[in-house]
Amino acid sequence: MEALAVLQQYLIPRPVGGLGGAAALVVEQPIDYVTALGIPRDLIDNTLSAFRDALDNGGVRTVLNTDNLSNAFLTNLSTFTVKIINPIIKLTQHVSGNIGLGRISINDFSRVELALGRELARLIRATNYSRAEDLVYALSILIEHDQWVINNVVKYGFDGLMDRINKRALNEVGETSAYLMATIFAWYSATTAVLGIVREFRRENLNALAQWSRAYAEELDAYIDTLDLLISDETYETLREEDVIKQ
Repeated sequence: MEALAVLQQYLIPRPVGGLGGAAALVVEQPIDYVTALGIPRDLIDNTLSAFRDALDNGGVRTVLNTDNLSNAFLTNLSTFTVKIINPIIKLTQHVSGNIGLGRISINDFSRVELALGRELARLIRATNYSRAEDLVYALSILIEHDQWVINNVVKYGFDGLMDRINKRALNEVGETSAYLMATIFAWYSATTAVLGIVREFRRENLNALAQWSRAYAEELDAYIDTLDLLISDETYETLREEDVIKQ
């Protein structure tokens, strides 16, 4: 479980005092980053517990060991989603709220995620797994999605963003959410095997899940671009004027 301990080292905050401005954020200290965002310890612990629970009760071990991966993946995706969705939403609301209140900046948040992303990418690549870059790519798109959500919640406000989605992009955001959860499930399942957190697995399942994480992430990336066009007031009005979008 050494790899899990390393991951927890970078995800569980320790007390370091107040924010102290952006200058207090140091790339070499991702733990300080998380603490600097002002995320309560219990919220971090709940999120970590949800992902740990998903290992045994959310389908991760199942998809890594099944002899029918396609069926098991689809069957367990909803269970996995139920396990992790609430902590993710609460984290997003907390961070966006802190940004909205001026307690932290968008740059602070971006630097936190990039620091954690770099460390996770380093751990994945250090295993010399043949499909490591598929996992790193999927991770990069998941980070891109997080930053898209936070940026737009801050820009339009939660109600404003929801209003634009409901009026302009309800179908598209549904597809985006589906690909988001599929990407997370495939990536998390494969990554726990690659890092040795899950030790018993079928190699062919691992390879397939790594490939799927990239394929789902590519679709997720495309939908992020689509949502950008539909959520932006200026771009949306241009698309309407050009009759690309019917009123």
